[in-house]
Amino acid sequence: MSASKPLPTLGGLRLPSILFLLGLLTVFMGERVIGGLDTTRFVLDGLGGLLVLGGVGLFARSRSDAGPEQRAAHAVPLVHAGVGAAALLIYVLGIEPVVDALGFADDATEHRYQVVITAIWPIVLLAGTLAMAAADRVLAASPVVVATARVKNAGLGALSLAFALAMLFPLNYLASQTNERWDFGYFKTARAGTSTISMVQSLDEPITAYLFFPTASDVTEELRTYFADLGGGALKVEYVDHALEPELAKELKVRDNGYIAFVRGEGDEQQVERVKIGEDFDAARRKLKKLDTEVRDALLKMARGQKVAYFTAGHGELYWGAEQAVDHKTSSLRKVLRALNYKVEELTVADGAAVEIPEDASLVVILGAESELMPEELAALDAYRRRGGSILVGLEPGGADLSALLDPIGIDVVDDVILANDSKFVPATRRPIDRANIFTDKFSTHPSVTTLSRNSRTMAFIVSRAVALEDLKTGDGKRTVTIRSLADTWGDRNANHAFDGDVEERKTWNIAMAASGEASGGGDGAPDEWRVVVVSDATWASDLALPLDPNKANFQYVVDAMSWLGHDDALAGTVNSEEDVKIEHTKEGEGWIFYSTSALVPLGLLGLGLIRLRVRRKRGVA
Repeated sequence: MSASKPLPTLGGLRLPSILFLLGLLTVFMGERVIGGLDTTRFVLDGLGGLLVLGGVGLFARSRSDAGPEQRAAHAVPLVHAGVGAAALLIYVLGIEPVVDALGFADDATEHRYQVVITAIWPIVLLAGTLAMAAADRVLAASPVVVATARVKNAGLGALSLAFALAMLFPLNYLASQTNERWDFGYFKTARAGTSTISMVQSLDEPITAYLFFPTASDVTEELRTYFADLGGGALKVEYVDHALEPELAKELKVRDNGYIAFVRGEGDEQQVERVKIGEDFDAARRKLKKLDTEVRDALLKMARGQKVAYFTAGHGELYWGAEQAVDHKTSSLRKVLRALNYKVEELTVADGAAVEIPEDASLVVILGAESELMPEELAALDAYRRRGGSILVGLEPGGADLSALLDPIGIDVVDDVILANDSKFVPATRRPIDRANIFTDKFSTHPSVTTLSRNSRTMAFIVSRAVALEDLKTGDGKRTVTIRSLADTWGDRNANHAFDGDVEERKTWNIAMAASGEASGGGDGAPDEWRVVVVSDATWASDLALPLDPNKANFQYVVDAMSWLGHDDALAGTVNSEEDVKIEHTKEGEGWIFYSTSALVPLGLLGLGLIRLRVRRKRGVA
């Protein structure tokens, strides 16, 4: 063996490995710490790439400078460093600009491509980097007399370790995709949601929360954890015992421990909102599970005055009456609006809808109108919109023609299609008609869907018999498509619930749009911008598709859309709840469970017992 010129070492590694690892760290800083489209990210990525290439180059030079007998040993870290550098190239193939440039035909193909890239590059990087470092440590420990076999064995050993660690990657991917969490505890208090935190941060007047609970109480400890996320700023939290503060309790009309009293102002201007939790832990569990909802509702009533939402009526619209079918009933929507501190009223021709929208209207809702609105009604709605009003429209296929209201803002309806999907739909009747019950997770970054956009991996918006919307590129203000269908959805033009490739097309369709523009002619205190949200289906807001669950997309869409329409940015965001989800079992869906537990399992155990008894008898005879 002959000697080659030693390279500088640090921490048991030579200079090429140090440069390589420093380059990886720099790229990590750019991608994970900075991220986005920030210029700093790309500067760090470029610098990191140069350092990695510099390390590979020094490995190549080290091999070139080595004697003939040493080149095989010096080639080992060079090869592994090349593999690690290739991993960065694979990673680049998966970043968003590159994926968009490739122009995949559908979302499914794009998803499979991204999954493959996401799975491959970390395995390649780990295999190359560990093996490179292990081989280089051997070279650094013996720079003069190099044993080629030792260098190769070190690289292969590290490679085995890398592949063993790579077996964890599929588990990590599955965990991130399913987003499942196992909690074997029977209880958990809701944490403060982003909507509640945002509301507290936006308070323009101090509010004090008096928590009437004894110090040595399990409920008090749960509340301390929750209010630790909210304390500070304009919200002051004080823990008091009813027995020790009788005068304060009398002033706030709190009868006993177990209450939270939110107080704003003093004297005659004082406003108090009380939330009953309960002092006993077992009795308070249910309230603690939805604590965030209760606190947010109380703060909302104090943070701003009550607003009024008018629902048009008299044209076959969806309604909250008990006699309505579940897909035409809006009792859940009404409850959500009331929780958002809206007063819900009807608006008919008899109420003056054909003359002028009431001055106290903060919002007008047109939900599934089946028969035509009078021209005077449409004119009144358009005038209300122009002077700074907010309107929520849910369309009904084959229903009222609202073009007089939608055309001026540049939104058109593709009337001859009902959107359908034969692989991604909600089964309700187990018949082909269910293909019109589609769902989607394609949301824009518009404020009316901001929470849905952030949680698109876990939230799917549901519509039934939706039509498609189109941007006319004309009209007042600015339009934004906020919700799109999945790419394999088609327009069912002949209503046969089957895809006919000769006359129908699979593509992405516009399901919801938001429009806004400068208001004109408003009075003092009127909004300076009109806002309109249009959804190509009204059923999304019915009791059929709108559960009272903050973790569901349709519920969250109401919160975010109302936040934007009502010019209340603090309303947007998530509301946390730990309430148990009601599980319903049906004979049609889970009949096999019933028959298995009531008949098959007992018969099976009986059969095993008889077989065992017969075997024992035979052995006894023998």
